[in-house]
Amino acid sequence: MSCRHLIVTVGLPASGKTTWARKFVADHDPGEAVRANRDDLRRMLHGGWTGLPHLEAQVTAVQHAAIRAAFEHGARLVIVDDTNLVPAHRDALIGLAASLGAQARIEEFRDVPLGTCLGRNALRPVVEQIKALERVMEN
Repeated sequence: MSCRHLIVTVGLPASGKTTWARKFVADHDPGEAVRANRDDLRRMLHGGWTGLPHLEAQVTAVQHAAIRAAFEHGARLVIVDDTNLVPAHRDALIGLAASLGAQARIEEFRDVPLGTCLGRNALRPVVEQIKALERVMEN
């Protein structure tokens, strides 16, 4: 069995995490590397971010199930390209990786200047800008 890796990004909204993750996945054979992104799951499950704790718990459960299923069905690399600024969130992902026999690694985006993130965020639709900032403020 090849070695499994869970890559957990850490950084502000618009720091380049998802752009990096999409390129990373595109540079690998189909199914070898996959993403498990909370924003994508929120849109899929609830139409977007709601801030309701019980719905965030659903998102977490689905994300963890997706990570587990990806590894069980042949993925070698799973990227969680969320902000992951809260240590407890990172720790939960690292623990999940360990339970699945995967090595966890942190990919840092905290060195991206705030001004750069704000500039990129300003290019997003207004509703996405507000929701991204609300999520960071809650954490």
